[in-house]
Amino acid sequence: MNGYVMPCQPSEHGSPFTTMTELSARCAECSATYPGNFVIDPDTPPPFDWAHEPENTVCSCEPRWPKLMVKLQGQWFLGYPGTDGEPVVDGATEGAFCDSCGARFMGEMVVDLDDRSHLEDPDET
Repeated sequence: MNGYVMPCQPSEHGSPFTTMTELSARCAECSATYPGNFVIDPDTPPPFDWAHEPENTVCSCEPRWPKLMVKLQGQWFLGYPGTDGEPVVDGATEGAFCDSCGARFMGEMVVDLDDRSHLEDPDET
């Protein structure tokens, strides 16, 4: 939420907030999307100073996030963090990761549909 990871729990009906904002919940261990309704833990303060990222979403590279990988429609593409360009995708939803250190990327990213340097045969279709 707002770029932060927040704890949540399963709920029979969900909450108006999570339903209206179409938030998605993921397993903190394996990153699988939770298929049912959920609520943000009631004792959780707003997502600002307290928020932190799980260890496996912190890129250890310098500079951070040098080369992101994401699979779209069955093909791997390179990308970079941010929203300056087209197309922009949600890295968390699409399972993006740093190609160098393997950290999961949880923010918005631009996909470079023309960069084929990551393929063994760049002329491959």
